[in-house]
Amino acid sequence: MSGVGRLVAQDAAPDLFCDAPERRGEAALLVAATGDRAHEPRLLELARDPDPAARHRALLALGLLASPAAVARLEASLQTVQARSSDDGVVAAYALGIVPETDAATSVARTLSRFRRGSWQRQHDALLALLQAMATRPDRAELGALRLLHREESMRAPDLRGALLALLLPIDRSLQRSDLDRVLRRGSAPERRALVRWVAQRSPAPRDGGSADGWRQPLLRLAARDGDAKLRALALDGLARRREPRGGSIAARALGSIDPDERRSAAAAMFAIGGPAAHEELEQHILSERDLRKVGALLEGLRAPPSRALVERAAALAADADAPAACRVAAGELLGRSAPARAAPLLQELFRSVSDPALLVRVGRGLVRGPAPPPPLSRLVEPPATLADDLDRWRALLIAGHADAQRLVLETLYDRGAPAAARLAALKAWRQVAVLGPLTAAPPALSRALR
Repeated sequence: MSGVGRLVAQDAAPDLFCDAPERRGEAALLVAATGDRAHEPRLLELARDPDPAARHRALLALGLLASPAAVARLEASLQTVQARSSDDGVVAAYALGIVPETDAATSVARTLSRFRRGSWQRQHDALLALLQAMATRPDRAELGALRLLHREESMRAPDLRGALLALLLPIDRSLQRSDLDRVLRRGSAPERRALVRWVAQRSPAPRDGGSADGWRQPLLRLAARDGDAKLRALALDGLARRREPRGGSIAARALGSIDPDERRSAAAAMFAIGGPAAHEELEQHILSERDLRKVGALLEGLRAPPSRALVERAAALAADADAPAACRVAAGELLGRSAPARAAPLLQELFRSVSDPALLVRVGRGLVRGPAPPPPLSRLVEPPATLADDLDRWRALLIAGHADAQRLVLETLYDRGAPAAARLAALKAWRQVAVLGPLTAAPPALSRALR
């Protein structure tokens, strides 16, 4: 952990004993992330706190601390079907999954095997949380336990089977090419996406006499004709990675897709495969496209320097208050790369007006990465509000590396007289950026603990 992170944790430590449950829990996450076991007794106490806002965060903190006592507590809290069916069990499962393998020893494998007893439906959320956490630490050692779970025919939940396959693909050498072809033909959407994502991101080792090139034909077929737009986008990514010439025409047709991920992947694939000639064709498509929802995704996929005509259209789109926010942000990003001085005031206005957290992060990065110093915080939030009133904007500026946003965290936590709401916002903003951020597609209990 960085020196700043340790200073933040040091100033957060008094909140371990405050009256506000959420602040107790947020402080637990920050001090645990340092790995310093001086606070272990208090963290173990908080893991039994009567308020779930503190208790659930403290359980996650035990996973970050990863001490023998913390790991033992987490494993013990997942011993029974009843425990694994509770909100506490969901959070404890995620916490156990983020423990490094060197500290977890066989605890994760033993816990995985216990899920085979009892109802899959009741234990669904806890198992999904454990698998999602394990995915944050790839190339797992729990091959046997994962393989047994995946072979359980009674476990049919698509999201669980997809998460299991994603963990198995990098480590299970018993999976044959015929097994993977069967997944493509008959698997659920999450399983098929997990497989194609793995194929796209890594050149797979030979299986059943095949080779990495053996995936080109399936990728071409999937990108051109599959009924799942998300999977078509992943297949386009795989073709782009392989610079497959036959993928260029498929990507060009996909520019008109109604799915933004497919449009984005198509634009990137066209340039990766076709080079400058494809870039000119892509620019003409963007300049002539009138559906601004499509334009935004296409601009995101653009990789080469834009022409003067495209710069002008990007400037107009970024300034257009009636255009979709995603399109305005993509246009502002392109302008920031090609005409940073012109982009600066537009990005500043976008940061004040956009509300989507993911878009705010992108705009924040554009502001900070420009050649000029980033604007002061007072010009990035609509008065009379402050960053303490707007966690999403504070988080976006921290992710972007805005020095003043980081300094504000330190000042707020150092000031023991700071308003309780500002102190909580500072704890949460730093935790979301430097420790554990909000999760997508997570079970509800876990999402609440990390919101």
